[in-house]
Amino acid sequence: MLLVSLDLSAAFDMIEHATLLKRLSCSFGVSGVAFSWIRSYLDGRTQSVRMGSYSSAVTLCSVGVPQGSVLGPLLFSAYTSSLSTIAKSHQVFQQQYADDTQLYVALSPISYSNELITLQSCLSSLHVWFCENGMALNPSKSDAILFGTAQRLKTMSSLTSVEIADSAIQFSDTVKILGVTLDSNHTLGPHIKAISKSCFYHIPSFRQIRPSMDRSMAMAVASALVSARLDYANSILFGCPQKHISRLQRVQHALARVVMQQAHRSSSSTELLKQLHCYLLNGE
Repeated sequence: MLLVSLDLSAAFDMIEHATLLKRLSCSFGVSGVAFSWIRSYLDGRTQSVRMGSYSSAVTLCSVGVPQGSVLGPLLFSAYTSSLSTIAKSHQVFQQQYADDTQLYVALSPISYSNELITLQSCLSSLHVWFCENGMALNPSKSDAILFGTAQRLKTMSSLTSVEIADSAIQFSDTVKILGVTLDSNHTLGPHIKAISKSCFYHIPSFRQIRPSMDRSMAMAVASALVSARLDYANSILFGCPQKHISRLQRVQHALARVVMQQAHRSSSSTELLKQLHCYLLNGE
């Protein structure tokens, strides 16, 4: 499978309000009070830049939606809803989460050149659509990757790049999508390595401040700093090789020793995890 992950330059800042309102009305049937409410949300928005005691002039924003808002991603998805139609017309699979857009096609060993041409045609159509709608693809931050077994990838060694916005994008060994690092052989090794590195970066700092906390507070900090990273998208780890799962287990054991204030590794990690489990159930 060949996957292309597209990046847009200042995506949320390039949405034209008039075009968005027209699309909401014509394509999604938004009308009446709901339409007026959204229009009032967009119209009259201003911005300025402040540094210390100095401020720039207030400027009216005729384009863009607030990226950190609840409505921002929803309005962006409505504005770019045509992307799925374009991809479907080329028989290319597409998935999108806000401004993270991926296109992918299945490649056969015999006719993979035809599938590549199909994907390339879809990318060209999308490039035109983005230009017509005031948006711009950013080739330098876009990625492409071939997924498959080592044997299958060898049969497609002639494929080295795809063209995005008139720029040749070389295939990468890994691609990061919504915080998950995928590698070409689907081993998830790079993803687990990144998680472990991030967790072990925070654990020593947590160990320094642990004596000043009670156990309840320590549990909350441990969850925020480390456990949340272990839990994020962990469903993709189903069927993962045991050597990778063991690496994550070592992170969990190290975290448990800090929370329970057991400095020595000779302490049974399993017993510490049991104690933590009992504490969570009973609060003691």
